[in-house]
Amino acid sequence: MGLTEYRALLIDCDEVLVDRDSGVWAALQPLLDSRGGHPDKEQVLAEYSEVVRALYPRFGELGFSGLLCFAHRRLAECWGLKASWEEGMSFARSVANWSLFEDAPGAMLYLRKFYRLLVQGDRDVEDRSLLCERLGIMPDDFISLASDPLQDQDWLKANGLEVGDILQVTRPSAGRRLAANVCLICRAREKKPSPCAADYCINSMADLVAQHQLSLRR
Repeated sequence: MGLTEYRALLIDCDEVLVDRDSGVWAALQPLLDSRGGHPDKEQVLAEYSEVVRALYPRFGELGFSGLLCFAHRRLAECWGLKASWEEGMSFARSVANWSLFEDAPGAMLYLRKFYRLLVQGDRDVEDRSLLCERLGIMPDDFISLASDPLQDQDWLKANGLEVGDILQVTRPSAGRRLAANVCLICRAREKKPSPCAADYCINSMADLVAQHQLSLRR
C-alpha cells in the first residue's frame, strides 16, 4: 500500500516521538555520580532496558512509576550501591520531563491532517493528559502497550477501522515481529536492519512527512 492509502498511524511513543534514552540517562546521573568512573552510556542504557524487561511481568501490580522505581533500585544493587525509595521515585517521576524529538511536534501536526494518530506507550494516568497535549492527540488515542488494537476486533469495529487501514510506526528495538503495514523509524542510535523487512525503513518522523509529501505528488 502507498502511504496515502492508510487511514491511521499507530506510533510508538518512546524512541519514536519521545527521547526516552536521553531522559533516562539524565535521570540516572545522581546514581552514576555515586558509582563514579566513566560509565558508557550505551552500556548503562542496555542494563536499564534489561532490568525493565525483567520487571515487566509485574507491570499490572506496579504501574509505570512503580516499575521505574524498582528498576532504579535494581540498577543500584547491580552496581553495588544503595538508593532510597525517595531517589527511586524521583527517577520515576522524571518521565514527565522526557523531551520530544525535535521533529516530533511538527510531524504530528502535519500527519494529523491526513490520518488518525494513535500513540502506543506506557504512562501513568496523571502523565497522559500533558503528553497527549504535547503530541496533539486526544487522550483516547493514547493506547497502553498492554493492549493490541490490531488484534482487538471490538476496538477496530468501534473505531471504524480494519487492520489494513493502520500503518505501525515503530523502531527496530521494539522487538515486534515485522508483519505487513510497518514503518521502521531508525534514528541515529538504532541500526537499520539490512535487508529491511518493513514496508518503509526511514530515519525520522521528518522523513515520514517527506515520504508522504512525495506520495501525494505521484
